[in-house]
Amino acid sequence: MSRSDWTDLAAYEHMRGYEADQFAAEYLIRNADFAAESQRLASSRLTTGELVGSPEFAARWGARFHNLC
Repeated sequence: MSRSDWTDLAAYEHMRGYEADQFAAEYLIRNADFAAESQRLASSRLTTGELVGSPEFAARWGARFHNLC
């Protein structure tokens, strides 16, 4: 399996103009535990516009999502 060199500055050039929330989102989507937990939340069935995720999820990851289904 090939892995990119995390020390290669060119690999992060696309992130140069990111705001703090965009950078945080990029970090989170690369975290396997966050991805698994957010996938479970995405499959939950709540009404449109309702916040998805418990207060514990928000505290753990610093993120809450609106259900867009």
